[in-house]
Amino acid sequence: MVNVDNPQELTFGSLFSGAGGLDLGLEQAGMRCTFQVENDKHCLTILNGHWPDVPKNQIRPCMGLVGGDPCPIRSNLGRSSRTSSPDMSGYFLAMAYRCKPRWILRENVCAPDVQEFISALEVLGYDAAIVEANGAAFTGQSRRREFVAGFDTAETRERFSELVLRQSNTEECCLERISKRKAIKCLNTRSRSGISIYHDFVFEGTKWGFRSLTHVERESLQGLPTGWTGGIPHSARERAVGNAVTVPVAKWLGERIKEALTEASPSRPTCDCRLRWSA
Repeated sequence: MVNVDNPQELTFGSLFSGAGGLDLGLEQAGMRCTFQVENDKHCLTILNGHWPDVPKNQIRPCMGLVGGDPCPIRSNLGRSSRTSSPDMSGYFLAMAYRCKPRWILRENVCAPDVQEFISALEVLGYDAAIVEANGAAFTGQSRRREFVAGFDTAETRERFSELVLRQSNTEECCLERISKRKAIKCLNTRSRSGISIYHDFVFEGTKWGFRSLTHVERESLQGLPTGWTGGIPHSARERAVGNAVTVPVAKWLGERIKEALTEASPSRPTCDCRLRWSA
């Protein structure tokens, strides 16, 4: 059992840290990041600004290992066309073998090859569950992502699964959002292949027209504080925010992991998600 009141015991190492959305959410859940791995110079500027004392690209002891490896190879666009983005899931697994954490949290787009990742975790001695979560339950942006939560004991995974199922209610979340919100006009932007093009657009005011989302709006939809990605070029900010993990989703999952590592399981807010076991 873990003492959740001792932050020294609730540490995690971060891979593919990006803009730090996953790290920020887990720290809001009461955990502490011990190292971050990232090779993008603009993302490193963001990380150094918000975590100046956390080692970069230097492995340190950690209780958990988290990260969202690059998703283009698994995305709709990546599956329908060639992409230069490599499959980095093997690096994640190699780091799990090296660091031997008690728990693992991996984020990615929903894709069939998640079962291969699960099977590899089982070889490494982890029992895992798959959680499909949608950021719309927190920020209003529909953003479905797949999280693999792996634990070093089956008992911990079972507690985690029970907590996720007990403290999530998709129907209630959807009904509450529908009843409290008015419809807004949306502009769908799709290419001939049916893939949404890169930019999101907003309709506003009394005149017809559109504009791209501002950096503040993009950060807000990801649950990031205003100005979180400031200090880097415009295009780099768009890319960093677009690739980030939705912060409130990361926090919600972090709280479930904390509870699973202890015997106490107090009531928590609900989340729009589904859970699948690895079997």
